[in-house]
Order: sequence, then C-alpha cells, then structure tokens
Amino acid sequence: MKQIVVHPGNAHRDDFMAVCVLLATHDNVKVFRRDPVPEDLADRDTYVVDVGMEYDPLRHNFDHHQDSSLPCAFHLIMQHLGYHEDAMQMFQWYPFMSMMDVKGPHKAAAHLGVDSSVLFASSSPIEGHILSRFSRMRDLGPENLLYVLMQELGREFIAMIGLKVARLERLKKEARVVQVKHLKAVTCHIEEQPKMSMELFLRSLDDERIAICITPSVRGEGWELLRLGDHSMVDFRLVANSPEIRFVHANGFVATTRTRIPQEQVLQLAAGAVIDAESRSFGI
Repeated sequence: MKQIVVHPGNAHRDDFMAVCVLLATHDNVKVFRRDPVPEDLADRDTYVVDVGMEYDPLRHNFDHHQDSSLPCAFHLIMQHLGYHEDAMQMFQWYPFMSMMDVKGPHKAAAHLGVDSSVLFASSSPIEGHILSRFSRMRDLGPENLLYVLMQELGREFIAMIGLKVARLERLKKEARVVQVKHLKAVTCHIEEQPKMSMELFLRSLDDERIAICITPSVRGEGWELLRLGDHSMVDFRLVANSPEIRFVHANGFVATTRTRIPQEQVLQLAAGAVIDAESRSFGI
C-alpha cells in the first residue's frame, strides 16, 4: 500500500480508527485527507476510507455511505484485516461505535435506553482534541507526531484483541467461582493486569449471584475485593476494621488487603462484607 485517502472536513471516531489500524499494519504509508479521484478508487495500492461511495475490498475501497446495510468504515477495515469478530466479542464499545456512526446519536441512545444527552455529556475532551487535530490535517506522514500516535494506538488496539482473547481462555481454566454466604465470588491469582477480560468471563458465566471479584491488587502486595454490579448486599465498609484490611473505599465498593493472605482468609473477609439475606428482608 502506498497511500490512504480519507474524507476531509470534520474527523470522527470511525475514519480515525480505520486509519489507525491501517497504519498499524502497513509501514511508511502517507495519509491524505481529501476526496478521492477515479484513479484512487481504481488503484489497489490506495486505501480509500469512509469516502468515495464504493465498498470493494478487492480494490481497497471502504465506504459505507452508499449502502445503509453496511457498518461503519472502521468495521469494514477490521473485517478486511480479520480482526472484526474478535473485536465484537472483546470490546463493548466496538459494536456501539458503528451504530453511532451509521444511525446517529439519537437512535443509538434509544437503542441503549438512555437520553441522547447522556451520550453528549460523556464525550471526552481528550478525544475531541485529537480528532480536531486530525481534522486540520491535509496530509500526514511518519514524520508527524500525530501519525506516530495513531500508528501506536492501532498497534496497541490490535495487540489488545489478542491479549484479551488469550486471557479469556486462561480465565476459563484458572478462575474459580466459590460460595460466599448466599452469594458467590470469582477468584483468580493472575497478577499481570488481573482484571483483563474478567467482564467477558463473568458474562459467559451468566450467574447473577456472583457479586464479588477477588484478584491480586495492582496497588500493593495484597488482594483486591471488588463489588460487582454495585450489588446492594455487598459493602466492604463492614470489614474496614479488620487488621488484614489495608484500604476500603468510602462508598464501600472496593477493599484491599495488606498482604496476599491465604484464600480461605480473604473469602472470610468477603463473607463479612455480605449483608445477610434475612437482615435485608427485615430492613435491618
């Protein structure tokens, strides 16, 4: 590939991320933000992204605006590169991103069951600044710091897909679900990025009684005990005075121990944070 042609004007997550993953998989490629000419659409060494009114992977043309059944250009590129299916499984934001681009924020918000103002209120000023910088570019080469950032982002994103897939398989083998009073906890001893793919593992279990996650802490030498789904019957403030406890959040949703105490002891702490079902039923 010798160049990427992407639409001019305001940049969006769709075209920005599409260019990022292309830069991650192709070295020393120039990016041009302009409308394509017929020669661009006919040239297989040119990727035409989110513009051109043509979807033809064989000629590397990836627009979706001419066909309402197509997903966003980022998804089309990910399908072409072979990462789409894993990304759909690994990242909750990934399918939603295409919906936002293709259907717009109001229909996307309706699908999520929230007011569209929630989406606008949660927009990131960091993302806004980077997209604004990309919007102002007419061309972009390896000598530009924004090019370097986009290439690194694409590489890390693709690498993360593989890491999350591998971690999910490891969790299925190593994580354990144990009874804690009338609830359950999931425990795992993996130290490096202990929360990676945990939400995917929990989703695969589909057990609403799992209310606590216990993993090695990333802040200190102990365990982290985390309340899942803001469960109303788990409050780690109940064990705040235990000598093994190093920290409890003021809202009671997370706690850490001072050391990596035996699992039997950390499960006792978890049990101490569970409000008895009988007490809750009587309003105690």
